[in-house]
Order: sequence, then structure tokens, then C-alpha cells
Amino acid sequence: MSAPCPLLLFSGLAADQSVFAHQLTDIPGLVVPSWQKPHADEDLAAYCCRWADELRPLQPRFLGGASFGGIVALEVAQRLQPDAVFLIGSVRSPAEIPRRIRHLRVFRSLLPAVPLRALQWSARATARLPHHRALRHLLGIARLFGAADPDVVRWSARQILEWRQTPVLKGPVYAIHGDADPIFPLRGCHPDAIVRGGGHVISLTHPEQVTAFLLAGMAGKLPKG
Repeated sequence: MSAPCPLLLFSGLAADQSVFAHQLTDIPGLVVPSWQKPHADEDLAAYCCRWADELRPLQPRFLGGASFGGIVALEVAQRLQPDAVFLIGSVRSPAEIPRRIRHLRVFRSLLPAVPLRALQWSARATARLPHHRALRHLLGIARLFGAADPDVVRWSARQILEWRQTPVLKGPVYAIHGDADPIFPLRGCHPDAIVRGGGHVISLTHPEQVTAFLLAGMAGKLPKG
């Protein structure tokens, strides 16, 4: 039998493997799977069951994810029960999702009408503009959103709005978060480590801190809450 995968990370909503470009270089054996297309009428629980079945042969010792990928990691971990889960700019439970996002739940049926392709075109154009260093995390989000599969974006957004129950895990959950995250503001989250000046894509903007956090957790050097 092959050795277990040491760490598997899910990229965020509207993101691909490039969000973990630095970690793929610095963490041996790291796996970042490409997003699977959800089946018709498939909810988050069914989607993550399918992911768990596919990933079980890899025997991942640790799971994690950025943003929506962290939510998927928690749901998949409920079925695979890894040694620990790492959240990168993500949330531990539905209660940590900002109120302004939770209030959109009543409009989730309107998601199919959102002109995503036009918004993605605008995001791609914005990401190519000259920018100040302080805005790089926002433009990073724009670039990733502009390149994403619109059907997956639409489905993922709905799952965030419909996520209601915190997964139950045997192992610890460790979280690292930027103090300037515009999507999941720090005030509503409970991270174990805070990245000063970090936005929502800290794996790209502050790669050394994120990599060090992951390696420390894999080595058992983070305190168990």
C-alpha cells in the first residue's frame, strides 16, 4: 500500500491550484485537487460524500482549505476523520459566516439570474490594471474569480448560503486568518494565528506564514484548543 498523502488542500470558491502555488513548492507531497463539477441538484453533503469516496484511497493525514475550500474540507473530514483540519481564511461553522452574507439566504433562489459571465469579464479587466501594493489581495480575488467556472461559482455560493450545521470531527481544527480579510472579517472568526495585513488570499500574499503554520500543525506543534 502506498504511503498516505501528508496533506490535501482545497482551493477556495472561484480559485484553482494556483492559490497554493507556494505551498505546492514548499510542502512535499501536498495534493491540491481540481474542483469537481457538482451533479444536478447535488447539495454540499452529497458533494462532499462523493469527494470523500474519491479521496479515501489517498488516506490523507491532514485536510485543509482556503475560504469555501475550508468548508468543504470540514465536510469531507467528517467522513474521513483526518488527524487535523487547517482553515486558511475560512470559517469553523455557519455562525462565523458574516451576518451580511447570511442575510442573503432569502435571495438564494435568484442566483441563476446573476450575470456571472459579465462580472467575470469585469473582474479579469480589473485584475490587469496597474495597482498599489496594498490592493494586491483584492486584485488576487478578482483574478481568481475571473478565471473560475461560472457554474461551480454559482453552486458554491448557494452552498455557503445553505450551510447550517457545524461538522463534528474527532481531530482538532486549526485556523489562520488575515486581519484585513474583506470576505470573512476577523472579528467574526476565531483563528489560532493572525496574519497582520493579510487579506483573503493569504496563501499567496503571505505564503511563508501560511506554510509555517501548516508545517507546525502537521508536526503537532500547534496547541490543541
